Amino acid sequence: MTNEETIEIGARIESDGHYATVMFVGPVPPTPGIWIGVEWDDPSRGKHDGCYEGVRYFSTEHSTAGSFLRLKKCNRGVPFMTALVEKYGRVEDENELVRPEEMFVLGTNKKTHVELVGAQKVNMEQSQFCKLKEVSLNGMHVNGAGNMGDIACNLPNIRELQLSNSLISTWSQIIEIVSQMPLLKQLDVSLNRLQLPNVEDSRKNVCVPVEILYANRLNVDWQDVNKFIVLFKSLLEFHICYNRITYLENCSVYIENLTLLNLEGNPIHEWRNVLCLADLKHLETLILNETDLGEIVFPDGNYPTVHFPKLVSLSLSNNRISEWSSVNELNKLQSLTVLRFHRNPLVEKAGGSLEARQVIIAKMSRIKMLNRMEVSAGERRGAELDYIKLYGLEWKAAGGGTDPTKLSSSFMDAHPRYVELIKKLGSAEDSEMKKIESSALKNSLIRVKFKNPLLGDSPDLEKKLPLTMTIQKLKALIQRMFKLPDQGIIRLSYVSQKMIGPEIDLDNNMRDLSYYSVEDGDTICVHC
Repeated sequence: MTNEETIEIGARIESDGHYATVMFVGPVPPTPGIWIGVEWDDPSRGKHDGCYEGVRYFSTEHSTAGSFLRLKKCNRGVPFMTALVEKYGRVEDENELVRPEEMFVLGTNKKTHVELVGAQKVNMEQSQFCKLKEVSLNGMHVNGAGNMGDIACNLPNIRELQLSNSLISTWSQIIEIVSQMPLLKQLDVSLNRLQLPNVEDSRKNVCVPVEILYANRLNVDWQDVNKFIVLFKSLLEFHICYNRITYLENCSVYIENLTLLNLEGNPIHEWRNVLCLADLKHLETLILNETDLGEIVFPDGNYPTVHFPKLVSLSLSNNRISEWSSVNELNKLQSLTVLRFHRNPLVEKAGGSLEARQVIIAKMSRIKMLNRMEVSAGERRGAELDYIKLYGLEWKAAGGGTDPTKLSSSFMDAHPRYVELIKKLGSAEDSEMKKIESSALKNSLIRVKFKNPLLGDSPDLEKKLPLTMTIQKLKALIQRMFKLPDQGIIRLSYVSQKMIGPEIDLDNNMRDLSYYSVEDGDTICVHC
């Protein structure tokens, strides 16, 4: 730790594992000596807001983020090259690389010591700085570039640099470092508190060839982003997660070539804010997980929409989306083939992730990957057929059974693909059309019998099961009931008490009982 006699306002410090910004340097009567007033990144760490004994020494954003420290308690970090040598420098004593007493694997009541082979070889390679292409100095308390030119001389081949959780305090210091790396393509400056560049810095014709930038948890809003993004004129991917971004107006020209934008964890709230990004003509991937979005609407009314013409992948997990109308709107995106849609109220409303998946596939004609699972041609056909059956009665009531050209507008708004699906696959027979039941009825219990040849002449077992139980869970239950050694040997079918006919195989572990129309009083046949 370096402790010089002075410390500047705005400097970053670390103390006991916590990070802070220096807000005041001077005496605090009646105690003698110099005190350092800091604002902690974690506001629960402090005791006040910069006002002490009725005197205002500095101000903090939160009422408990301020503290006074002595200089000796402040770690002000080290220059870039010092941190690099500490992490990647040549170690002559092999025992310094690996501590044998710390190399072990814990087993049942046993600790087995292991040997790490090749540690010295790895250290030899990494210590040749001129050959390094990737450098990670996360948490190494880097406070700046150090002597200008040192980095350029020692690291001519760096492509990826991680500087998160450092003690760098300004974007100017970041530029002093990366401007010495002409081949740099990927930069991570997350978990820092960086003073925004001034007008003079912004006007400098600095050539930073970074194409991928991670700027997560910087405590910035979109106005701040527009001030520092001018330093990066070649960006293709931009990760700006878990900041304070609520609106996205006035997008900088320096992000117009982005192919990926990650806004996860920002309180965006409204889809109209997202539409401010619609002019990004090259955007292929947009990540909006956990952004508090509740509804999706494209105001142009066109199909396909003119917005986001190149968007291929969209992530919307962990939001408030609760209506199918939003999924209908997503089908207007002309290039969208990949969607992530976990943990939205709509999923539970549909009866579960499997049920929601089938409806999403039916409503979105171009989706090829949903929640990281490929949509096969067979799955799409099955989902679309089920959709036709599920809403068949509603379609007939809306006029589809007599004159398909006179369907009610309310039905067409709710099911914009229905007519297209009928033209593709044909309408359902009346006997195939399903009455849409309430979730309370769907989740009700049914009583079924279990028939197993292993029971011999013993009476069949009876049990109440929820209709939402999957075949996989049913097999696990049967394994426990009949004390079978392995689920893999279990094959299930059922016999309907209402219809005379062959046994119906329960052959898809991911489907639930309601999918197979198992009813109260039916018999589950267990084959091993």
